[in-house]
Amino acid sequence: MKKNIITALLSHDQAVCPHCDTKIGLKQISKYLLKGTNYNIQCPHCNRALHPKREPIKFYYCFCAGFISIVAPFWLYIWYVEDNFWKAILLSIATLIVCIIVICILTIRRIAFE
Repeated sequence: MKKNIITALLSHDQAVCPHCDTKIGLKQISKYLLKGTNYNIQCPHCNRALHPKREPIKFYYCFCAGFISIVAPFWLYIWYVEDNFWKAILLSIATLIVCIIVICILTIRRIAFE
């Protein structure tokens, strides 16, 4: 059951080589998470360079989501729960990690090559 949920979240049906119609692996797609969309990868089947058609998620949206996931939980904790700086920092870090995971999953699911 667990494996089916993870597989469904990380399905990358659009990640297909436009030259040979071979599905691109998750290992190669994940290189874009660290190196950005200006980086080309090689198709494992035909060895041609692949580049994304567009950014899977715009940088501005990722930046705003990261900023809001840190600032909002911090101040909400300080104002409404308890005036404790370190607990608010821990809550902000936890929500930032969740935000990063969601952005990574969306990037993997939405990537398409030209």
